[in-house]
Amino acid sequence: MERLGNYELTGKLTDANSGYSVCSFAKRDGREYFIKEFLSPKFPYKDTVSSPQRVQKKIARCKEFEQRKAKFYQVLDDCSDGNAVRIRDFFRIGARYYVAMPKIYAMPWDIANINNMDEASKRRICCIIAHALASVHRGGLIHADLKPSNILFTKTASGVTAKIIDFDSGFLETDPITLDDEIVGDQIYFSPEACLHAWGEDVPLTCKMDVFALGVLFHQYFCGSLPAFDKEQASYSGEAAAKGCKLSVSPHLPADVSEMIQRMLEADPANRPTSHEIWEFFRGKPEPIPESTASREMKVDQINSTTTSGNPFFRPGDL
Repeated sequence: MERLGNYELTGKLTDANSGYSVCSFAKRDGREYFIKEFLSPKFPYKDTVSSPQRVQKKIARCKEFEQRKAKFYQVLDDCSDGNAVRIRDFFRIGARYYVAMPKIYAMPWDIANINNMDEASKRRICCIIAHALASVHRGGLIHADLKPSNILFTKTASGVTAKIIDFDSGFLETDPITLDDEIVGDQIYFSPEACLHAWGEDVPLTCKMDVFALGVLFHQYFCGSLPAFDKEQASYSGEAAAKGCKLSVSPHLPADVSEMIQRMLEADPANRPTSHEIWEFFRGKPEPIPESTASREMKVDQINSTTTSGNPFFRPGDL
């Protein structure tokens, strides 16, 4: 089997349905991991074709990528409650960049499975997801691509828990993407501000982007359908809200959940609740969000290497 540094691939790298990466599973030290290879940027490793000036521009772009990603992954590692899946390793081999994270042994659940549950079970699932999101929002991290395939469900000794995965479209509130950068994600869950950004408007991008996406997703969990809007005006919920169209939640929602989801779907981010408030709501009693007590067994190796960010999270590979 092919090796990537310390990892032995257990399958071929294949398209991750995003166009921005390929992925596979791998083993290291008897444990299983999910490996993702970024298709861009490419480090100019042994680049003998480009001019020296172009090579330096490529290196500068890669160093910026390393710095942003390493900083983001370190904050994720520090803030996660264990249900926001941490990055185990971030490294480069030759021209390519990779991330590795623990393999999640997920149950084959979809929207229909959750929609068929009793109300108490739905509330518990929403509570777990909101807590995981609140833990990373506390560090100023924006996931930016919340959708059903990025929330996995696993069995535990006491029942079932939820895991938020794939933070590779994310960024820090204090280090937002620019208008030159594309928001990578599923448009079904785009917030109004994500749509405005895509349309070339310079709008603030905050953690409330994730709150809107979660509002769409929770509506699906409870009702099995998306919020309603004028399909002649827009194709997606965020697009509709950005254009001033009303989003209508299902009349079959429990009254208190209906009110909460309607707030989560507000067009103005300032009018949406925080993920902490959503967690408090589904938990049933307001309390300060606790510090993570999750095991740090999977915490990233403290590798002695120097990067442009000074962050030990990144291994430079073949330089």
